[in-house]
Amino acid sequence: MSPASDPDRSSNDPDQPDLETLRNQMNLELEGISANQLYHLANQAVDQKLITAHGYRGGQYELLRQGEFILLSPSEAIQYLQELLQDSDA
Repeated sequence: MSPASDPDRSSNDPDQPDLETLRNQMNLELEGISANQLYHLANQAVDQKLITAHGYRGGQYELLRQGEFILLSPSEAIQYLQELLQDSDA
């Protein structure tokens, strides 16, 4: 398939990124936002003494709470920390 007939590629400007490149850039930005949100939530939980430590380990996010390690995916860790922080505010 030639670039002119490829719907993911712009025929007007060869320097313009194709849709796949844009998708990859957006995914990287979203991952960065999620990582920042996770780090911020975990630091809040440490400040409130809800967890003792946190960090990435082998592609998972590890939390130390009440002497036990909790290993979650980053998205699960965000949800867990949000609920933990909400429960502590109640």
